[in-house]
Amino acid sequence: MDNNTLESTNKLLRVIVALLLKRKDPDTLTLRQQIEILNDLGLKPLEIAEILGRSNIYINKELFELRKSRKQK
Repeated sequence: MDNNTLESTNKLLRVIVALLLKRKDPDTLTLRQQIEILNDLGLKPLEIAEILGRSNIYINKELFELRKSRKQK
């Protein structure tokens, strides 16, 4: 596979993930829960920011708060 094909596939997968996370159900996950799931799946903060349409600074702040709350448990 050439590089353009891989980039195109990667972009489509990001869109799919974003759409799945933004479903309009009564049981919709909060933004913090979405960030936690994507982080647990091994995505980098910049990738999470791109998927969720938020700034990298916001995602890093949320990840800091999540790590902080996990330490307290």
